[in-house]
Amino acid sequence: MTKFNKEDFTWDGMYLMYRGKHTKSVNMEVASPNCHPSWHGLPKPEFIARFKYGYKPWKAWVNFLVKNVSIEKYLELSDHQNKFYSEKYGYEVNGSPVFAMESLGYKGKK
Repeated sequence: MTKFNKEDFTWDGMYLMYRGKHTKSVNMEVASPNCHPSWHGLPKPEFIARFKYGYKPWKAWVNFLVKNVSIEKYLELSDHQNKFYSEKYGYEVNGSPVFAMESLGYKGKK
């Protein structure tokens, strides 16, 4: 399992992405054969979260992920095609960034 590296996160004002290598990463030329040559040899960025409205706690998310979680575990929990039983809601839910962070113990701002 690969730990998150703080320097490999990118934030554009709405999307938090991770550009580091991990055991399930795929290079850009494989994921998107028509990519710009400057992307060759670099891993495809992984979607971490989208912060659309209001308070955007992306720095707190980055710090939590770096300290507590492996990349592979977070990506598994946040994948919308995976289903998990939620103790909080009492029924099966699809994976999402919020579900992943809650199940990993992130409490957020109180």
